[in-house]
Amino acid sequence: MLRHKRTQETLCAANRCAYSVPMSFLSNTLDSVLKRIRRHPLYYGRYNNTLPFKENRAFVRYAKACATSYASEHGDQHLPPSPLLTNGGQLVQGIFPAEKALAYSRKIDDLIARNDPCVDRPKKVEHLTALIKDPLHSLGMDLLDALKSPVADQALRSFFRGYYRVKWVVCYRSLPAQQVTSSWLWHSDSFPPHTCKMFLHLSESTADSGAMELMTLEDTMAYRRAGYFGQFADERYAGLEDFAKAHKLPYRPFHFDAKPGDGTIFDMNFFHRAVPPRPGHFRDVVQFYFLPSSIPWEKQLELDGVANLTSQGGYPKDPRPGASQTSSQSTMM
Repeated sequence: MLRHKRTQETLCAANRCAYSVPMSFLSNTLDSVLKRIRRHPLYYGRYNNTLPFKENRAFVRYAKACATSYASEHGDQHLPPSPLLTNGGQLVQGIFPAEKALAYSRKIDDLIARNDPCVDRPKKVEHLTALIKDPLHSLGMDLLDALKSPVADQALRSFFRGYYRVKWVVCYRSLPAQQVTSSWLWHSDSFPPHTCKMFLHLSESTADSGAMELMTLEDTMAYRRAGYFGQFADERYAGLEDFAKAHKLPYRPFHFDAKPGDGTIFDMNFFHRAVPPRPGHFRDVVQFYFLPSSIPWEKQLELDGVANLTSQGGYPKDPRPGASQTSSQSTMM
């Protein structure tokens, strides 16, 4: 009887100890384990991100279903392999009239000069950028004409192996600055697979005006294997030359020289960084974010309405239209 009582007391004491473990400790431990799993080469090598498996699986399945539906409807159209799969970016030239692009750039001049309410200067990066809110209304609906260009449409269909839809549209101006942070450091975003972005260049994009720098898939994976992920602010570097030397890696970033009216399509999960323009220069871009679709983007836009394109940044946890809320990600590059 005495032994049974002591056993009960021991079990009770053990239970009290178990319940006394702070939830924050358990949460931090779980986060650490998940981080290790998602940063394993087998995981990021498959998805090119560190998102939860459930979200990745949803996008992979939906993209496959959309591509299968497209192939069934259109047959073999001999879509060429997309350069985004290995190169991370692709320049598509002349997708929007250069005169219109420059006119919109001048309109941004005017909006900033008169401190229009549509101009936003995000905290912590206000010295680096000016955001133009709701560009389809602040500038013009005909910005969507860039997607009607056969060159842009062919490039996007090659990436998606079928139809695509526009999730959101933003516009911003990159400004000269000495101090960089956030997207101006080498980083890898963590968007779902089978999604991509496109810049519509309203002004010239060169090394002087702050063209975005990219890395290939080969180099992105090499840096990850060496331990550099650049996902969180406290683990991003402004330059990777020293890291490359220490780990005997190539350092070969590249950029595209673009003219007003050109586009740059890119996979934001490859390493990249925004580059501040040199003094006396700036860079104006409209940025589109695309998801897989079972119908053409114009038809989906008719169903969704233009108002749904004004949300800034993020991705849906479920890629089906209207199926889920949006997670946060940076929009500026």
